[in-house]
Amino acid sequence: MAQQQQARDERGEPVSLGKFDGHEIYPMPMFAKIVTTDVAATTEWYEKALGFVSVFRGPSVGGQPMMVHLRRHKYQDVLLVASPQPGSAAGPGFTLNFSAEGEVDELAQRARSVAAVGSSAIEGPVNTPWNTRDLNVTDPAGTRLVFTGRNPNPDPEQAARMRAMFEAARNK
Repeated sequence: MAQQQQARDERGEPVSLGKFDGHEIYPMPMFAKIVTTDVAATTEWYEKALGFVSVFRGPSVGGQPMMVHLRRHKYQDVLLVASPQPGSAAGPGFTLNFSAEGEVDELAQRARSVAAVGSSAIEGPVNTPWNTRDLNVTDPAGTRLVFTGRNPNPDPEQAARMRAMFEAARNK
């Protein structure tokens, strides 16, 4: 699969993808994803305690947003994600995300070619409801890492739902 080249500015930073609801949308080279059982309360805390603002909220599932994208300053992005269902392997905690545009599947193959050490584990790649393709990695110390890129084959119905949500939020 050929890698897509992202446009870069004179400093080598990814070029903006435009604006959404007054916020610049750009490829995030790295961001924190925090899994929490109460996305709404955690969002409120980040907004009040640290001055983050909501860039985007995913639809509610069971009374909780499935995902909230918060930003304090450029490249200070946090994704709050609802905790998986009880019994799931992943629990509340901190996850570090890295952009891996165009190389998620190749990275998964490479990671699987190395013997497990300590708590290390490889899950995915998996396609998310927000049209990314994520490789979930646990390092030997138990730290969760996610390498993410655009889903190269997004579900057209899911993409249409996301566009509709963005348009509805834009028109508020």
